[in-house]
Amino acid sequence: MFKKYIIILFSAVIILTTIPQRIEATSCGSANIRWAPSSNRVYVKGDVECTLTEIKQFGSGLIPLTLLDQTNKIWFLGANLFLQEGAKLILHGSPAGGDVDELRLKSNNLNSNNFVKISADWGTIDIDSTKITSWDENVSGPDTEYGQYKRAYIQVRSRLDTDGVTPHESRMDIKNSDVSYLGYNGAEAYGLSWKVLGGVFDGVGVFGDVVNNKIHNNYFGVYTYGAEAMTFVDNEVYENIKYGLDTHDDSDYLTIDGNNVHNNGSHGIICSQRCNNLTITNNTSSNNGGNGIMLHRNTNDSLIENNILYDNTDSGIAIFDSYRNTLKNNDAKRNKNGVRLSVGSSNNIIEDNNFSENSKYGMYFYKGRDLPTSGDGRIKSNTFKNNTINANVSVAIKIQQADSNIFEGNEFIGNTSYVAEIQDSNDNAFEKNTLIGNTFNYYYAKSNTANTIQNSNSFATKIGDTLSSMTITNSENAVYQNSKNIATVVYPFNSEIILNRSNAGSSVVSFNQLNFSATPTDESLVIKPIIWNIDGDFSKKWTAINGLSSSVTVTHIVGNLTPIVSYDVIVDGTLWNSFVANDSGEIIFDYTDIFQNTKTFEVKISL
Repeated sequence: MFKKYIIILFSAVIILTTIPQRIEATSCGSANIRWAPSSNRVYVKGDVECTLTEIKQFGSGLIPLTLLDQTNKIWFLGANLFLQEGAKLILHGSPAGGDVDELRLKSNNLNSNNFVKISADWGTIDIDSTKITSWDENVSGPDTEYGQYKRAYIQVRSRLDTDGVTPHESRMDIKNSDVSYLGYNGAEAYGLSWKVLGGVFDGVGVFGDVVNNKIHNNYFGVYTYGAEAMTFVDNEVYENIKYGLDTHDDSDYLTIDGNNVHNNGSHGIICSQRCNNLTITNNTSSNNGGNGIMLHRNTNDSLIENNILYDNTDSGIAIFDSYRNTLKNNDAKRNKNGVRLSVGSSNNIIEDNNFSENSKYGMYFYKGRDLPTSGDGRIKSNTFKNNTINANVSVAIKIQQADSNIFEGNEFIGNTSYVAEIQDSNDNAFEKNTLIGNTFNYYYAKSNTANTIQNSNSFATKIGDTLSSMTITNSENAVYQNSKNIATVVYPFNSEIILNRSNAGSSVVSFNQLNFSATPTDESLVIKPIIWNIDGDFSKKWTAINGLSSSVTVTHIVGNLTPIVSYDVIVDGTLWNSFVANDSGEIIFDYTDIFQNTKTFEVKISL
């Protein structure tokens, strides 16, 4: 076995594909099969393909391999079966033209280690259209005990040759089959296992396609370690003792699509330890004892899209110490949390998802106690855009130890606590979010936080302590009206209000962005709206001051007026000028003066 790299050119797109190549296999024969009764092992070696019928025919008559039911093609394997030196085992059922519709693997519970395994170590296992299960001869049924006496399992392993250069790679394909009651809590013994030995992931891969199967009641549904470009498509993975799909260390470029993963003891789908460039799409993960989908310990640069995640004990999606992933169009409902980020997870994009109706938080961020693989463990530089976070039982967004994240265009409706509870978190930006009908319909900042609400129309916030603040800012120099009558400071490139305990007190402060901007050519100006009528006579009134003795020009845009109607601008009680409102109901004018003392501006319909 060796790797061959093929470059394929389609429409100026170059695709680099890693394909394990093999010479056409020879027919199975007695020279390829060795029976070792002392260790209860059958060895199939060499570049050969063998079926159970051929192993029975060409191997020793003492091999405990029995065709129990010729009509229904039910086999029993009572020995360990090892595939080596490129050998391939064909386990095909009748629909695939094969000889085994059911394979029972010995797995008795009278004493320890009274079970068998099938192992390919530089070999291939090809399973199609069949049923495979452990078999306890004492109860004439599957082995349901996996602790004290352990249980039968299937594994494939890849490694480097002793020359340190040549890869000896294995593959297991499982299609259209039912695989159940395999595995226990032991290395590579979890049920169905693919593993690269020796940590040589850059030079060696382990491969396979797992398509359209029922995989259930194993210890793990599926386990990989060092897998390369495997596919898991259209499987039902359920009622496994621990994980459903567990892709582990350096399993890269996997496709996990269209699977129904449910009622597993821990996480439904977990990808852990340096698993990169994964595509996890169109899956349903529900009623699992952990998270629906978990990205763990440097599972990076992956796409998680169009998944449905509900009724999981923990979060719909959990991102733990993982980076640069995209979560898009996922629906996470009735979990503990919709999505959870912890242990330094950063630079992820979370957009167009639905995190609603969860029993605790819609979105939850915290540092956690585990050490990150790099950095300080704070949640940083993630973007949350256009998500729906509705009707969660507690806080819509719980933010702890999280910095420089962006929350833009999200919808928060009907959550049974705060819109956002922000603690020990800084430089986060909240922009153009919709806040409607939440029990506490505001951003709550406390425990030494300093964050920003920017370019937003209508919102409210509360400052919980003297060490916290919230900066209200607008890139188009809009002026804000608020329930505390706090002035807006305008600069040449933005406007802002710094809200703290001193000017806000302990009450909730509501803000409304006015259709009014003021932009000075330099320095700053303090604007305080007094009257802003948007109907009736449409009159406006505000004050302006900067305390400086130098002159400044200020560009004003005053809206909420009747189009094509003339309005007077009155400064300190004296008519200064008149303007006709444009088609958008705005007047635009520059005013130059010294604002060392307070000036009062009024806009009224011209008489």
